[in-house]
Amino acid sequence: MPEETKKDDGGQGEADKYFRLIAENLTDMIALVDVTGRRLYCTPNYSFLGDPEKMTGTDSFTDIHPEDKERIKNLFFETVRTGVGQSTQYRLLLKDGSVRHIQSQGIAVKAPDGKVEKVIVVSRDITGAKDTAEKQKALEMQLFQADKLNSLGKTISGVAHELNNPLTGIMGFCQLLLRDEAIQENSRHREDIETIFREAERCQKIVRNLTTFARKHKPEKTFIGLNGLIEDSLRLQGHQLNLHNIAVSKELAPDLPKTMADFHQLQQVLMNLIGNAQDAMGQQSREKHIAIKTRKIGGFIRIEISDSGPGVPEECIENIFEPFFTTKEPGKGTGLGLSISFGIIAGHGGRIWAENLPGGGARFSIELPIAEEPAGGDKKAAGEEPAALKGQRVLIIDDEECVMDVTVRILRTINLSPDTARDSESARKKIESGTYDAVLCDYRLPGQNGLELFKWAIGLKPELEKRWIFISGSSGGEDLLKTGRPVLAKPFSFEALQEALGEVLKK
Repeated sequence: MPEETKKDDGGQGEADKYFRLIAENLTDMIALVDVTGRRLYCTPNYSFLGDPEKMTGTDSFTDIHPEDKERIKNLFFETVRTGVGQSTQYRLLLKDGSVRHIQSQGIAVKAPDGKVEKVIVVSRDITGAKDTAEKQKALEMQLFQADKLNSLGKTISGVAHELNNPLTGIMGFCQLLLRDEAIQENSRHREDIETIFREAERCQKIVRNLTTFARKHKPEKTFIGLNGLIEDSLRLQGHQLNLHNIAVSKELAPDLPKTMADFHQLQQVLMNLIGNAQDAMGQQSREKHIAIKTRKIGGFIRIEISDSGPGVPEECIENIFEPFFTTKEPGKGTGLGLSISFGIIAGHGGRIWAENLPGGGARFSIELPIAEEPAGGDKKAAGEEPAALKGQRVLIIDDEECVMDVTVRILRTINLSPDTARDSESARKKIESGTYDAVLCDYRLPGQNGLELFKWAIGLKPELEKRWIFISGSSGGEDLLKTGRPVLAKPFSFEALQEALGEVLKK
């Protein structure tokens, strides 16, 4: 018997040895705890919490993140009560302040009477996988937002086209009426028509700002003033700022020099900074205020945008322009806006930085180099009139009756002879059989767009290439500009139409 007992003990000891060998070489962590949550045993891979051997007898809930602790306690004691193990995720808070994401499965160990006497907890550190998943989610959200913006841009383009056609008629007929002697002599009617025209111009600017911001645009630097760019950006954000009761003050230097810059890219930066300032003030009860200031400092133009929000956390100032870094709540920011803005400003030879104000709030500053106007950029001399026009034949191709009617009226007013076509098929017939000194052609036409019609026409009659003027409510964009022909944007003014025709007809 003693020999048999010795063999049995030896077998148990061998099993214990192999069990410990297996447990201590698993990638998963294993802990044995009693029904109160005290640790009875921990595998060595718990060392990131301390010495596993010294953890025996310690409270296993101590290291759980305070926001997760109560939930995990409830799950643990439910396992003890029911004998059914639970699987869950939670966070461990380490002594250095860092956080580990953990996935755990509880396994109830029962006594012969069925009562739970211990719990085995098998855990896995999923921090890396969690970070990867969050980055993947952020990337998917970024792509989703980009797709939404792309769809929004197409929608805005279509809406703009539909609005620009009636606006062309409203503004054109207003200008024709204002040239009428009877209206000029009636001050009340003249003032009413001038009011209609001004409000139509206001609509025009709103639509143009929206299409400018939504349109995909190839970077192109031009000689621009930043005060006007700021005013345009504020008009775009005006409704949202009013909706959130945000007051805006401006201190724009009247003699501010100009710079060489891409209008659309800088507008993107300003819209982002104004939007961030709005978000920073959120639901705060105290006064919400954005202050914008421009001034010349040495060889640079400085723009400062300040807000009355809580400011940027000091520990975030150095990282705020890094890609995917955001201080906004999850799902409310991709962390790309400021990094893109940083790249745009750097590409313009400037710099952008953030700082907190002594009295509260944040200030973002931009500096851009002052530039001299490039040679050949001078405009038409003041007071110079468009070329004299008389008798030349002009073909108007547009399917909008209102636009057609007002254009015909304007051409007759300046002594030109208009002819009309409402679609590409009738336009082709008239071009084949007639001779025209100029062609005004809308981009969007039934059957064939204006660009396709232009290519067909110059193939048939090459002389028409220098006589062609495109009209666009919002479409065509860079494709039209590549032709080298003038593009008259709807709604166009009497003077703009006259000037465009003058440039073509004098050649």
